[in-house]
Amino acid sequence: MVNRACFFALVVLISTSIFSQTGTDAETNLAGVYQGRTLFIQNPFDKKDRKFCIERIYINENELNINYRVSALKIDFDGYDLFTPIKIRLVHKDTLCIPTIINPEAVLFHTIFRFVDVSLTDSALVWNTKGESGVGEFEIEKLYNGVWVDQEVRPAIGRYEGANYTYYPNMEEGANKYRIRYNFPPGSRVKYLYSREVDFDHYPEPVEFTPKSAKTKLYLSRSTHYEIYNAGRKLVLEGQGKTIDVTVLRQGQYVIYFNGKDPGTFIKE
Repeated sequence: MVNRACFFALVVLISTSIFSQTGTDAETNLAGVYQGRTLFIQNPFDKKDRKFCIERIYINENELNINYRVSALKIDFDGYDLFTPIKIRLVHKDTLCIPTIINPEAVLFHTIFRFVDVSLTDSALVWNTKGESGVGEFEIEKLYNGVWVDQEVRPAIGRYEGANYTYYPNMEEGANKYRIRYNFPPGSRVKYLYSREVDFDHYPEPVEFTPKSAKTKLYLSRSTHYEIYNAGRKLVLEGQGKTIDVTVLRQGQYVIYFNGKDPGTFIKE
């Protein structure tokens, strides 16, 4: 059995050995999940160069703005949600000046479930998993003005060997950011786990519509959100889709907006 001290050393040595070394710099990695705990790192002092070893620390490739000229560093993961996947990259002087991660168990996460891959395009959010068991579920979340908002809940298939999922999002023009939260089955020690966040910049072509004079329906070039205003600038119809039923409108001229812009006019016969 590997004792606690040897296990900590093994984590650091293994992660150091898998890095490429550029010049005199080396790197140490630790990957896991934020569990609401602080991570402590011992920062050795190089007497020859009279400098501390660690030069930079990255969390999920975002550099930390902290004071590196101290012997003990504390990482609190400010701004990260509980059970978010975490990758820590320590850039230090060389392989002879290796920092020590005091409590790697703060991020090491013991579960057989994992997100294998998550991807987002202009039409679909796709994710693959392994290690599902029991009756779990997925919550699809989208970032609105800095706040994660639930979009839909999907039951998990529960297939241990792997499962594939697809969600068709309502993409808005500009930046779109999504993530997926897996809720473990009731009775599990861990309650939930987040996927990594995925982004897609959506800049579609302007929406075209026909006819310009209609009795029953308008036909759009693609599915989108629309708003229709009467001559008095009052909103009279709103919705999402590729076809608009205008039979409820009175005869006259109307203005239609797509996603709040690209206005056009039509006549209701």
